[in-house]
Formats: sequence, structure tokens, C-alpha cells
Amino acid sequence: MGSVVGGLYAAGYDAEEIEAILGQLDWKDLFEDDPARIERPMRRKQDEYRYLLGLKLGLRDGRIQLPRGLLQGQKLLMMLRRLLLPVWETEEFDQLSIPFRCVGTDIGSGQPVVFDGGDLALAIRSSMSVPAAIAPIRVNGKLMVDGGIVDQVPIDVVRHISSAPIIAVDVSEPLLPESNLDSPVSVTLQMITVLMQRQTEAQLASLGEQDTLIVPDLGGASSTDFLRAAELVKFGEIAADENIERLRRYAVSEADYAAWQEKRRARRFDPPLIAFLEVVTRRSSTAGYVRDQLSGLVGQPLDTSDIEADIGRAFGYDNYERIDWRPERRKDGVGLLVTPVDKGWGPNYLDFGLALSDNFNGGSSFQLTGELTMTGLNRYGGEWRNRLDLGRATGLRSEYFQPWGENGQFYLQPYAQTRSLSQPLRFDNRAFATYRVRRDNLGTELGVDISPKLRLYTALEYGRESARLSIGDDILLPERISDNYGLWRGGVIRDSLDSASFPSRGSRFALQGELYRQALGSDSDGESLDLVWDKALSRGASNYLFSTRLHSSWGEPGLLQEGNLLGGFTRLSGYGDRELYGDQSALFRSVYYRRFGNAEELFSVPAYLGVSLESGAVWQSRGEVSADSLIYAGSVFLGVDTFFGPIFLGYGHADTGASSWYLSFGSLLQPRN
Repeated sequence: MGSVVGGLYAAGYDAEEIEAILGQLDWKDLFEDDPARIERPMRRKQDEYRYLLGLKLGLRDGRIQLPRGLLQGQKLLMMLRRLLLPVWETEEFDQLSIPFRCVGTDIGSGQPVVFDGGDLALAIRSSMSVPAAIAPIRVNGKLMVDGGIVDQVPIDVVRHISSAPIIAVDVSEPLLPESNLDSPVSVTLQMITVLMQRQTEAQLASLGEQDTLIVPDLGGASSTDFLRAAELVKFGEIAADENIERLRRYAVSEADYAAWQEKRRARRFDPPLIAFLEVVTRRSSTAGYVRDQLSGLVGQPLDTSDIEADIGRAFGYDNYERIDWRPERRKDGVGLLVTPVDKGWGPNYLDFGLALSDNFNGGSSFQLTGELTMTGLNRYGGEWRNRLDLGRATGLRSEYFQPWGENGQFYLQPYAQTRSLSQPLRFDNRAFATYRVRRDNLGTELGVDISPKLRLYTALEYGRESARLSIGDDILLPERISDNYGLWRGGVIRDSLDSASFPSRGSRFALQGELYRQALGSDSDGESLDLVWDKALSRGASNYLFSTRLHSSWGEPGLLQEGNLLGGFTRLSGYGDRELYGDQSALFRSVYYRRFGNAEELFSVPAYLGVSLESGAVWQSRGEVSADSLIYAGSVFLGVDTFFGPIFLGYGHADTGASSWYLSFGSLLQPRN
């Protein structure tokens, strides 16, 4: 925080302006790298609805790779670019309104690095890299972290540039009491604090009588308490007042001070027209995708809001460690130099998912998912994803996703998959047989994202489906069923939910139709239609989610698996996952969940207690559809929105007597099948 305040002051902001900035900044948002969900690409929104943890472990050269910090600092850097724009052409920090220095640590060598020129925003950002929390950043070939590790009170740096009296402020964190040293982590942190304190004590010992030392009482605040920035300013004012007599000796007349303030006041920035756009390619394999996203800025006034919005959309594609920008002056005018940096732990990623259910009466099921995604396959963002499912449903799916066109709004997605699952057949809410159903198919989907909220798509698919009777009477039921099918699929998705984990506002609407035709390779003709609707509302810590799922198929497609599947957590709770099958289905649900715990902590893990009320049913034909046959169910659950995605532990019960416990990873807003 010290480098931020010092840098802004050196750039010409006065104390009142800095205090106002610290109070107005949305620190919770700044410490969330991704753009708001409503602005993310539709592909990433769709990804969030899968049964996955969201770990995204890197895989490179056969080894697992991890990010260097919980946060990459993308929005922090954007904030610094915006605030420091008036001094973007200042190369030497001595040329600022007052001389400025900040200290970083070269984590590769352990040596301090004093920034006295160059890119002011990058210098400040590097000094904000609190190890493990905020990822280090590479500056001039060195991997930089917070300078406080090696020089928390850099009095020696100030002595080097000036012989004037020094006003030093010591905000070192105190040692923990012995009673709090109850884990390996706390002991390790205590050891680091001891080493930092020894270095700080040596620096403070160099202060003379002409200097002043101020030690604010920070009320237990730590180096990551950015949310308390405005509060900490007050602590600083109190400490300064306590030292007012020592500070008076540095005073000048009001006239001299006013003249000095006017001279150092922040320069005005007059936005030029953006003359060119250059996207640096050396650190990103998908620089072309970023160029497409930002190409519309050329010829427009340099507006940081527009730049940040376009960069945010590109960053939301989730392939980048950061996307930086800065103005650059050339013969043809002022343009943008944009530097995308691919994730250092990529470009290939592993993710996993798990879902468990058990009725404690001999019925249990599990679903384990593993996924490998290879990104950056070409400059426009092509990626190849492979998914393995084990458990009640087993299968393998491989798909290639290729965006193209202005802003990457069009996409082509060929895919192939094989999938098997055990599907019970029920009568009067009792299973009387089980088929093992297998589907093998090939297909291609073509779509356009009209905006981050709206997608239109169409697809052609051909495959074969077979079913083998595994439980049941083979005299009354066919032992084997097989069918070829070819279909055309089309649909629309509109998604403005603010979260796929625990939404508090926004809505989602999806409508999809499928046509099975002999002309496309089907053994028979048929149609199906699906509708999905979700609406989220909130009031304080209370959140409400209202959902509808409708499915109807008609004709004679002869496809056992094409009916809709219900059952599972909040999808007629009490039943096993996908236990209910029918050509016609309906699900209506209301979910209430309330956050508990401290929501204001910067790196807090949100936890929720919730309940759901559900009604729905499956029918084998339209003639059977009746409100009298609706099943009523509900659940109680605990949900935690971890850094790796949402986790749910819950219990569900239906009025038919079905009940089950659930442990599930992934969104409340799960896909249809």
C-alpha cells in the first residue's frame, strides 16, 4: 500500500485526493482477476455449469504446474494505469512532482531492486506482490515481489537521493503471541516476520535527531488489509497528530506551501485519438485473439473505461496471466501498446469433478470426471478439450473449439463422444428394469455470440445408440435395442447471471430444439424441445433462485436416451442422480440460501446455508402429463464457494419416500443431462 500512496503523491495527487481514491476503490473487485461474469465470453459461462472443481491445474512437459499466487493482479494493474495516466510519458522518477522510489525484491536472487525510472505503474504493481497472495510480476527480466521482504523501511534508499531530514513511517506487523503459534503456517510466518523486523530495526537505528519516526497503531491490520484502506488513513492521521511538535520544525509558510502544491499538482491528461494498436506477440500464442477484441479502439479517443472493458473481455477468455497496456507516442500519433502474457502454468490444464449420493439403504452412486484442455493452439484462441467420465455414467468426449471473426464472436466446434449410463425404467415410482445405454456420435456446432450475454447456435450430429437390459425380465422386455440417428439442433442462450455458483441477480434463458430425420441418417423421425429458465434475486445476505426446466419429445425417434433425466440434488432431491427418465418432463424449484460469516474479508471463502422446494415429474407420453402425478421434494444443504469452485453437502427427501445424502462439486445450475 505504501508504494501506491507514495506513487500517487509523486504523480501530483494531494492527500485529500488520495484519501478519496482509497475510499472509493472497490477493493473486493480489484482482487478478483476475472471481469464481472456478465462480461465474460459465453464459452466460459457455459464451462461454469459443469461438474468440475475449477482447479485448472497446469500441465507442461508432463509435470503439474500451479499459479504463483492466488491472484494475478490484472485489475490492480489496470487501476494503476488509469490513475497514473497523466504521467505516462515520465521516464525518470526524479522528474515527477517530487522524486520517487519504490523497492521490490528479485525473488530469483533475493536481492532488493530500487525502481528509479521506467514504467511507474509496473514498478508499483511489483511492490504490491505479497508472496502467495498476489503473484509476482516480471519487470526488466526479473521476477519481482514485495520489497518489504528485504527492505520494509527503505531509509537507506532515501539517504542515497537526498540529505534532507527523513520522516519515516514504520508499519511493520508485530510478532504473534506464542499462544497463536499453533500450526506450521503460523510458525513459518512468524519466522519471516522475525527476519523482516531485524532488517527494519537496523534501518531505524540510522535515524538521527533531525529525523522523525512515526509508528501508527494499525489495530491489527496486515499487509493484505486493503479493504481497510480508508480506515488506516485515520490511524495515520492520529499518529501524525501525536508527533505534531516534531513535525512543525519542517513547516514553511502557508504561501510557500500553497505555491509548492500548485506546482506539483497532477497534470491534466487530454485524451488523444488512438492512432494505432500494436499487440506484442512474444509472450502469448493467442495474441491475434486479443488484437481482434481491441481492434475497434483505433480512431477513438483514448478512454480508459473502453480500454479496460475490451481488455476485460479478452482476459475473460481465461488463457492469460495478465493483459497489460500503455500509451506509446510515435510519428503517426499516440497509440496503444498491448502485451498479453499467457498463463505461466499453462497452456494445458487439468480439472476434476466429483458427485456422490447415498440413500443409506443400499442405493448409492458416484460420478468422477477428469478433463484436459489444451489452449493456445493458434493465434486466434483455438483449444482442444478431452473429458473422461467414470461412475454411473461413463464416457469420453473430445471437442475442438475455434473462434474467429471480429471480436472472436463466431465459433466452430466439431466433437466426438461415446457415453454409457445405467438408466432405470420406473412404473408407479418403482424401478422395474435397468438398461445400460450407450451412445456414440460425431457432430459439429456452429454459433455466434451476439454479445457476452447472447448466443445463437446450430449443429448437425450423427450417431448410433444401443441399450442392453442389465436388470429385468428379458421375456417381457427386449434384451437389446439399437438405433441410428441423425439430427439437426438449434438454440438460443441468454445468460446475465452474476454467478454460476451462488447467483444473487440476473437471469438465464435457454431454448433448444432438435429434429431427427431419416434424411440425416435417422432410422425414424422425431422432435424434441427443451426450455431452461433461472432467475436470481437477493436482499441483504439472503438469496433466492427460481428455476424451470421443461422437456418434450414427440414423433417416433426411438431413442431411449433422448428423454429428459431428473433426480439428484435440487432436481427432485431424494432421488439418485439422473434416476428418473421420460419423454416428457417438468421441474420447478425455488432455492433459498443465506451467506454467513464475514463477507468483508478480502480472501474470505463464502459459505451458505440453504433449502430448496421442488416439484416435477417425468412422463412417457404427452397424454400422461398431469399435475396429479407431480413429485414434491426438497433439500437442506451447506454450500461453500471455494477458490476451486462450489461444494455442496446436502440431504434431500421426496414425498414418494425417496431420500438421499449428496456431496457435489459444481454449479447449482446444472446442465440438462
